Amino acid sequence: MRCPGQDWSQWTGEFAFETPCPKCDAAVEFFKDETSGRCPKCGHRFQNPRISFDCAKWCSFAEECLGFVPEREVTADPGEGTLAGRLIRAVKDEFDAEQGRIAKALVVFHQARELLSKEGGDPRIILAAALSLEVAAGKPGQSVTSALAPPGRIQPTARARQMLEEVGLDRDTTDCVCHVVDSLREGKQLDTIEFRVVSDSAFLAKMAAARDSGGDPDKLLEVAEDRLKTESGKQRARRLFRRPPAESK
Repeated sequence: MRCPGQDWSQWTGEFAFETPCPKCDAAVEFFKDETSGRCPKCGHRFQNPRISFDCAKWCSFAEECLGFVPEREVTADPGEGTLAGRLIRAVKDEFDAEQGRIAKALVVFHQARELLSKEGGDPRIILAAALSLEVAAGKPGQSVTSALAPPGRIQPTARARQMLEEVGLDRDTTDCVCHVVDSLREGKQLDTIEFRVVSDSAFLAKMAAARDSGGDPDKLLEVAEDRLKTESGKQRARRLFRRPPAESK
């Protein structure tokens, strides 16, 4: 299922544009639904000054997917009344003081929301699965985002399913979410856009953590190009691991 509001062929008007970098004035290209970008000249990352989600004007899942509707003020985080907002609150309650695990879940969610806007798919499945991965990992230290958990050490996803039901997700969608999460944790492959987007989101989060820990961007990009399943995921990896000019070899 491809969300028509996030299908480029359905967009009208300008969907990509250039804006000057606030640091060096070089041209930086943005897609209209992209939240931030990095300057190819100086490496400075800044917010998209013209971000637009036109699908929110008519899509019945806009608030669940994006966390806002166009008549209301857009905030950085989804509102607590949205599906995403309720799930984020549930994840925070689940981990309480474990800020590192909350952060991992939110990084995967952020990556998923970015890829969803390019690749499409059911936003309820993708965003719920992205936020359920860390919960489904079970005990502390068994984060699914760190290795996508090897077979034989898999914890049940019963708590993740319970969380999804508690926030009001319907049974059919919950089953789909758990199927994606279970498949990822067991190393299985599903031929669905939802699986590919969530898989790439988890992998990008893992690679970003490795970069922040001092990993070599060139090697990380080589791994990402081989492992990522969507073209949008590969494009994000190229931006994520692109060296600023001063660091280029």
